[in-house]
Amino acid sequence: MYRVVLNRLSVAYLVVASVGALPLSAVADEIRLKNGDVITGKVVRKFNEKVVFKTSYAGDIQVTWSEIETIKTDEPLAVTLTDRSNLKTTLESYDSGKATIKLAQLDDDDEDGKKQYEEKEIPLADLLYINPTPELSGVGVNWSGRINLGGSVTQGNTDTTTLRLDGESIARTLNHRLTVAAVVNRATNNGENTQFNNRSSIKLDRFISNKWYVYANNTLENDRFRDIKLRTMTGIGSGYQIYERPDRNLFVEGGLNYVTVNYYDAENESYPGARWALKYDHRIFGGSTQFFHEHEVLLGLDSASNALAFTKTGLRFPIINNFNASIQYNLDWAGQPAEGRKSTDSALIFNLGYVWQ
Repeated sequence: MYRVVLNRLSVAYLVVASVGALPLSAVADEIRLKNGDVITGKVVRKFNEKVVFKTSYAGDIQVTWSEIETIKTDEPLAVTLTDRSNLKTTLESYDSGKATIKLAQLDDDDEDGKKQYEEKEIPLADLLYINPTPELSGVGVNWSGRINLGGSVTQGNTDTTTLRLDGESIARTLNHRLTVAAVVNRATNNGENTQFNNRSSIKLDRFISNKWYVYANNTLENDRFRDIKLRTMTGIGSGYQIYERPDRNLFVEGGLNYVTVNYYDAENESYPGARWALKYDHRIFGGSTQFFHEHEVLLGLDSASNALAFTKTGLRFPIINNFNASIQYNLDWAGQPAEGRKSTDSALIFNLGYVWQ
């Protein structure tokens, strides 16, 4: 009799344990790789042929999309297909290399009054993005940018004030990217200006493929201590976006610019030039710190001495939420500066900043 009771208790325990385990497995997405490995967790997003998968044992991991044999998600995800259509659907694979998606509601309800959906099986290769950013989906704009502030005030035997303000804002859609940037530097020593310059720029990129784009740019610059009343650089060109990811960005571009310089004292000048530029940033130290480097070079086509170079290299460190601190080294060089001026200006800069994206 005791044996019968124990057996019944064992069966009841197994049933309760099995039922209790169902919700745990029901909330997990699953991908099966071609080598037979199975990974459970939650699908975060897919971009650049990588799917980011959140696991309880290893955090976020990246899996190459072409190595996935089947996929199953328990909740609807935003999906962009290769034909640029967007939908919200669960994914489930019944055949290797394919996934079933829910396309649209049918007119008829089922017996319980619930809406029915048309299901369609597609190759996994037709899934372009999962949970894409607004610009990748092609139906929105992704705004990102930063603003930095630095300065100091000393009083006593020395009376100095320095102020630096710079910012950049980027609006990205599927086929366009607008970048607006500006920097202002001011410094006084015992009431006299020792630094007074401004630089602003605007650039519009038009992507003609996933990587290639054409652009138009314009830059305005003023610097009293370099005798530059107004320098204008306007041009067009082409660029190639090597990386465009949350953890890494890199593009190179080149084109033609026309440079016009109005001086305070020297004779005004203008000339055509060839332009080369690079912009790179990369997350390091586990993604908490960002290394960045930018440079822009202009070579005068009428004279090799009409050359300009601008570089910026540094690190951004997170503080709290979207606030960060940065240290950077800037160098500006002119092959033919105004009379009595030096060719090179450099600065080591410490800033506090705010980033949005």
